[in-house]
Amino acid sequence: MESEPVDIDQCKESSHNGSDSDISIGSKSNRTQDIDPEVEEDSSSGTESESEIYSDEDEEDEDDSDDSDEDEDEDEPPILTFSRLTHIPKSFFQRDSISSCLFSDRLFAFGTHSGLLHLTRPDFTTIRTFKCHSSSILSIATEGDYFATGSIDGTVVIGSIEDAQDISGFDFKRPIHAVVLDKNYASTKTFVSGGMAGDVVLTQRNWLGNRTDTILEKNNGAIVGIYTVDDVIFWMNDNGITFYSSISRTKLLNIPFPQDEENRPDLYWPKVTFPETDRAIVCWGKHIWQFKVSVSKVQDSTNHIGSIISSAASSLRGVPDRKVELEHHIELNCLVAGAAAFKDDQYLCLGIDQSNKDKLDAPELKIIDIFNGEELHTYQVISKSFQNMTLNDYHLGVHIGEGKSEYYLISSTDAIVSKELSLEDRFKWYVERQMYLKAWEIGDYVVNPMQRLLVGQQYIDSLLLKQDWSTAAEAIVRVFQEVQEGDEELMNFKISKWGMYIMKFVKNKHADDIIDQVPTDPVLDYNVYTTILQSFITAGKYDKVLSLLKKWDCSYYDVRTLLDSIEEELESREDTTLRRCLIQIYSLSDQYVPLVKQMLILKDVKVLDVLLEHNLLSNFVSSLKEIILLPYNEDPINIEKMPLSVVRKVFSKSILLLVENRHSIPIERVISEFSGPLRVILFLFMEECMVLEPLMVTPYEDDMISLYIQFNKKDLLDFLKLKSNYDVDRAIELCQADPSLYNELIFLWSKIGENRKALSLIIDRLDDPKLAFQFVKDSNDNELWNYLINYSLDRPKFIKAILDTSDIFEDEIATIVERVPDDIEVEGLKDSLQHITTNNELKLGVMNSIFKIVDDETKQIVAEFLMVRKKGKVFM
Repeated sequence: MESEPVDIDQCKESSHNGSDSDISIGSKSNRTQDIDPEVEEDSSSGTESESEIYSDEDEEDEDDSDDSDEDEDEDEPPILTFSRLTHIPKSFFQRDSISSCLFSDRLFAFGTHSGLLHLTRPDFTTIRTFKCHSSSILSIATEGDYFATGSIDGTVVIGSIEDAQDISGFDFKRPIHAVVLDKNYASTKTFVSGGMAGDVVLTQRNWLGNRTDTILEKNNGAIVGIYTVDDVIFWMNDNGITFYSSISRTKLLNIPFPQDEENRPDLYWPKVTFPETDRAIVCWGKHIWQFKVSVSKVQDSTNHIGSIISSAASSLRGVPDRKVELEHHIELNCLVAGAAAFKDDQYLCLGIDQSNKDKLDAPELKIIDIFNGEELHTYQVISKSFQNMTLNDYHLGVHIGEGKSEYYLISSTDAIVSKELSLEDRFKWYVERQMYLKAWEIGDYVVNPMQRLLVGQQYIDSLLLKQDWSTAAEAIVRVFQEVQEGDEELMNFKISKWGMYIMKFVKNKHADDIIDQVPTDPVLDYNVYTTILQSFITAGKYDKVLSLLKKWDCSYYDVRTLLDSIEEELESREDTTLRRCLIQIYSLSDQYVPLVKQMLILKDVKVLDVLLEHNLLSNFVSSLKEIILLPYNEDPINIEKMPLSVVRKVFSKSILLLVENRHSIPIERVISEFSGPLRVILFLFMEECMVLEPLMVTPYEDDMISLYIQFNKKDLLDFLKLKSNYDVDRAIELCQADPSLYNELIFLWSKIGENRKALSLIIDRLDDPKLAFQFVKDSNDNELWNYLINYSLDRPKFIKAILDTSDIFEDEIATIVERVPDDIEVEGLKDSLQHITTNNELKLGVMNSIFKIVDDETKQIVAEFLMVRKKGKVFM
């Protein structure tokens, strides 16, 4: 329930020295009067539109600019929004006018020129409305639990915000311009006030409970404002702005009011706001000051303005325990009715120009730079009856609630609330003006993902409407990519709409504009990818089709439909790229048999890898030669002229393919396929098979001999020694046909016991005594020695070799020397004979020495035996 107005006319006035009792307000004996219903009514009517309240002067200044500049100005929403406040009782504007107001964290208060006070909570829930003064309320203050008002009727009224019965009045006989409560008023009952008397009066109760007044300053003109920051009091009068410590009872700082012939200190009253607990912004005339109060850490239980007491101790002056710094001072080119901290080192100022001497212009809300006073933005506020207002009729209140600031522009006859646009407000502003991209950009912080996605769609639709296909393509990716996984419904919606837009591009023949932005994560509906590929096939853009097939998995599109489209196209025209598209699809879809067929058409050597990996050669025996010859692009007749190492390298994969399929393709088929100049491939194939599976090649050893003779003679001898299932006579015949194969022929002769033929070949063909001697030695045939000696007597080289190897022919050496024909010259014969003689002498000397040693040892043993026998010992 709202409290009824209280008439204080019958209240007693207390003397200035406080000897009389205080005025008692709100007691049951007080006379009351009815409240006009319009005063009680909390108007719920709608607010006026912003266009009726303010005009943006920045826009007005640019009326002469071209249209493009105006369009740029409209690209961003206004910084502030405006609406007329309808929560204050209508009678305050219709039959009364506001003289003062207060905006704090817990209380809003509005005083009128008739002495009426309206208390509300910050949400404008009415606490009560009542009459507490007989004339204008010039000052309202609160410390949280109590309010205080000062009036031109000379009284100060202090009361509990919640308890309507707890209210007191104080009469100072002279108009009160300012009042402020001690922060612990509930316990100290201390406040400071001042007005036309020019005194700054600290009022408190002494230990007897009587009121006492202490004058902190006087004789410096009317007091036009009093405020506190913690326990620092500051007031404004003709002397300027004075800061005073209530603890040390010293003046901390004085800022004189700037000399101005037009503006006296008492002509325009200062307005003060507190951006932080230790800072104060003072607006006065055309000037704005910002102060910072440094609060010490001294623990003092009497740390409040009521700590000033009248006692002998008051003569002791302490050292100032507070420091006040002037952080900023700027002068504007207009009168300032209030300023509040804005964002990014800016002030929001209520400024008023005076274009003529008698009247003020409409008020303006200016956003200015805190350092140099530069105007960054200006709004002219169309306040009711502004032509009849003075600067003191305006008030700027600030309240921060739920994370955003509200600025209240209050005049005598009007109340306007201005709010900084929230992100949500900006979002709505952009949407209303179809500026969907900017709305979408900030939507992530304002609306849910689905709402943001819908706005993104509106942006895309607007681009498509303008036929801006390239920008729309970029927008599609940007909008849909930012939708995060999590909500299944949202993801399904995203995939559906993303595909829909791509299909729209394809339908309008703008697939090229969107193709690079087609996603694979997430995967869209398969019809999207199928339609894109078919559109490029129809348009003959086969390179683009092939590129996409390499990038996309075959599960993305309808394989059968796409194969049919390509095959139909190939029937009308042969194109390598298009056939490669077919190959790519077959490969991705694991259709390897048709894949090999298509690769063979293009003679693609990579088909060998496919055949190897999937063991498919047996399916293409009819094309065996064609497949094996794929790595060679020249005439096959030239293959047999190539070095074996080159052939082995070129056809390594082909040979491997044949070897891997040796069980599925008969060797006879390979032999029949690779004849003539291709026999080298057959040889390489048989050679590999012989290593991996020797028994498989055993029936074809005769063929292998001819292949070795043709392509790899150096390994033929090893083959002949290793293998035994070949026809030796046929092998001898083949080797006899090639003069270079004498080693192989020697081996073959010896293999069948024809040692004399083999030895004759060694002697006649090789003329190699050493090999001949070794051959005879290995044969273990004594007759062969005689054959060798007889066959060699007319060959000096062999005679010399026989003499040099006399150890082999010890007994026959003399006979051999005697049998050497006299007409044969043997080089080094003398030396050989001397060597033999010397060796014989040495052997004879060695033998004689051995015989002597044996003889001596025998004699010694016999002597020992005879000695023992003489002793008669029996030896068993």
